[in-house]
Amino acid sequence: MNTMSESTQKCPSCTETVPLEYSVCPFCGFGLLEYELRRFAFKPSLKEVFLRVYAFFRHPFTTSEEFGFATESKGGNLLLLLFSLFLSLRFYMIIIKAGIGFSSIQIGNPGEETFGFYFPVSLLLFFMTLLLMPFIVWIIYKILFVIGTWLMAKFASMLGSEASTKQLRTVVGYSIAPIVIGEFIGILVALITPSPGSTGGTADFEAFRSFMESFYGSTIMFIFRILMLLLWIVAIIYMSIGLRVVGKMAWINAIVAIALPIGLFVYFFYLSSFFGG
Repeated sequence: MNTMSESTQKCPSCTETVPLEYSVCPFCGFGLLEYELRRFAFKPSLKEVFLRVYAFFRHPFTTSEEFGFATESKGGNLLLLLFSLFLSLRFYMIIIKAGIGFSSIQIGNPGEETFGFYFPVSLLLFFMTLLLMPFIVWIIYKILFVIGTWLMAKFASMLGSEASTKQLRTVVGYSIAPIVIGEFIGILVALITPSPGSTGGTADFEAFRSFMESFYGSTIMFIFRILMLLLWIVAIIYMSIGLRVVGKMAWINAIVAIALPIGLFVYFFYLSSFFGG
């Protein structure tokens, strides 16, 4: 006799019949909700990621409902990678503005009868900035992202959230799109910001630190800081909407669960100039 109906489900672990609304199997403790989320999770293409970003910021409520079922990490990883690349390029532009001079590395023995050449250190720095630094920055922020969203999910759960860590990570990952755009603008801002001087052509740390303080103290960079804070506020609003939808929370609880940890992050990594603004 078939005991299954539209209001029941079969546990994939112990095969017992369980009411459909159960998120955990009462017989073996298997996570039914997590299992269903993994079943419906998908790996979007590059085009689908950008379409999801567009859809999320145009229709945050309906797209957040989709995030609740179609959890994935590709979108967040891609946006973090773009953020790291733009941040690294902005830093490289500032090094150029500082006018730091580098000697060349001698490879071999340059001469008429022997093989060798001089390789400019500035070119090496350029490739390091493009290839190595974005990866290092991405690793740092990825670790912060994983740990931070895990803590946020636990904190949100204390406030009544039903969202899993994967659901929250999907929402937060797509919500950082305004910050990525802000870092891209930061490259352009670094290019047009008048140089307050130079380091005298040397790679002296104290000279470079003094240059950085003067550079970030300029009016244009101050406006850029304000812009980044506004973009963070936009990101917090969309994160709160996403958490309210997928976590089935009250508005005030969703806002507190997002704004408190993100606010602390913004303070330490932007307002306190820990990473140079």
